[in-house]
Formats: sequence, structure tokens, C-alpha cells
Amino acid sequence: MEGKNLERDNYCFVCGKDNPKGMGLSFKRQDGKVFSRFSLPRYYQGYNQVIHGGIICLVLDESMAYLQGEKERFLTGKITVKFHSPLYAGEEVEVVAEVKEEKRRFKITKARMVRLRDGKLIAEAEALMFVLRENK
Repeated sequence: MEGKNLERDNYCFVCGKDNPKGMGLSFKRQDGKVFSRFSLPRYYQGYNQVIHGGIICLVLDESMAYLQGEKERFLTGKITVKFHSPLYAGEEVEVVAEVKEEKRRFKITKARMVRLRDGKLIAEAEALMFVLRENK
């Protein structure tokens, strides 16, 4: 991937506002962390009213990708997700992601999804993110 630019075109399945079939989630940066609050509708379910674990993994991965710097792009090299509680359709959650360790060519990141109603941990993830820097 060296020498290639990974451009955002606002069509990302998780956060792209131009993708009519996407999730349309928003992420905010503050104090070196990334945050998002949302609830997911039933069409993301696996079992009846239970949000599919792959969707939860997808959101955690995207939150960690948002930790990239302005002239960086992250590519997920490895992700590990631990599920603690089911997430039910319509429940509001918060995702928080942060960098755990930084090296020149990669970063170790982590993210947590917590149900807002009771503070229960839904899932947590850790990822090895390869860092690509712009050639400018």
C-alpha cells in the first residue's frame, strides 16, 4: 500500500453520510479519544431484537479507525472483540476509543461499547492498526 492514498469519499458504510444504505453514525474527537452515541434499529439484528455481533465489531473497528491523525490512514491488521452482554435493538449506547500504544508503523487501539441506561459493558475490542502516512 505504500505510495497509495486512501481517500474518504463520504460513502463509508458506518459513517458515510452519502451512503443511503449505510449506518450514518457520527464520531467526535476529544482529548485524544473518539466518541459516538447511537442506537441501532432492528434490521441490524441476528437473533430476535438482539443486534448482530458482527455489526458491533464493525462499529468498534470504525471508532478505532477514527483515531487516525489528519495525514494518516489506518488499516486494521488484527482485531479482537470480547462480548459481555447482548445489545438489544433501540438501546442507546456510547462507544469510546483510544490509542493504547504507538509505534512508527502501527498503533494498538482499544474501544468499548457501553449501554447508557445502566452503564453495562456490551463489548470491548483491541486492534493492531497499520499506519499509512500521506506522501506529501
